[in-house]
Amino acid sequence: MMQPVFTSFFQRVLIGTTLAISFIGTPYASESWPTRPVTLVVPFGAGGITDVTTRTVAKLLQEELGQPVVVDNKPGAGGNIAAVGVARAKADGYTLMVITNGMVALNPLINKTLNYDVIKDFTYISMITNTPLVLVVSEKSAIRDLHSLVAQAKQQRDSVAFASSGLGTSIHQVLASLQQATDTTLLHVPYKSGAEAANALLSDAVQSTAIETVVVGPFVESGKMRALGVTSSQRVPRLPNIPTVAEQLGVEFEVGSISGVVAPSGTPAHVVKRLEDAMAKVLKSEGMQSLISQGSQPMPAGSEAFQGRMRKEVAKWKDVFGAR
Repeated sequence: MMQPVFTSFFQRVLIGTTLAISFIGTPYASESWPTRPVTLVVPFGAGGITDVTTRTVAKLLQEELGQPVVVDNKPGAGGNIAAVGVARAKADGYTLMVITNGMVALNPLINKTLNYDVIKDFTYISMITNTPLVLVVSEKSAIRDLHSLVAQAKQQRDSVAFASSGLGTSIHQVLASLQQATDTTLLHVPYKSGAEAANALLSDAVQSTAIETVVVGPFVESGKMRALGVTSSQRVPRLPNIPTVAEQLGVEFEVGSISGVVAPSGTPAHVVKRLEDAMAKVLKSEGMQSLISQGSQPMPAGSEAFQGRMRKEVAKWKDVFGAR
């Protein structure tokens, strides 16, 4: 007669133990991220500095995470198309994006109807690099130096066509800063990527553009383009003979493409921490030296430093674009 009671007791113990294991195992399982490939979205076309930077980071991040990191180019609207998609993606750490200072600081100023909030809709993981640009013209151009470009632009409004990689991008920032510093108006011709802007210059569709120091070298060395000035505050070691725009114009002038990794808002804290730690190792790795040796500048790792720098960028570009 006691057997049913005895059996029932052990059944209850077994059920309780199973439930306890399941509750204990749940957080452990969630902290095993990642267990499958991670997508790293590039908000611009292939060939530009953001694409080059992202592919370098993807390879190094893959080594740190132990899972494939797949690069996905989604160009258009100055990065807004990709940003909307990532902002609405599931916040599980498997969809990330490389964002730029232009997307954070300029897009809200240029496009008042953004379908995302650059601050609230993303979790900022870590900066990657800051890459200055070089203002260039075709080697066939009659424009010999920066002063002659400015002189031509002063003679007639929109007489110098300037190709960019899209509204709000680093090349567009060079254009806006140059116009403000020289009190000129150049004709802005936006393309989908830096590579397209460079091709427009080479095909004589425009008279000028700006190209990141990491990719400009071969164009200048082969004689296809003439460098007029570097947009950093100091000369770039790899291009020591190219003067800065600032030293030629005698004004403060500093523009660079600052890139960093973000995730959708609400990404679990343990995933964010894993990504922060992984990015800190990536930035210190030998693999990043290829970008730095070609002209990119290293940036501090971590979410706090990233958010602090973006706040400064927002204030800086609000002054520049608000002045025009």
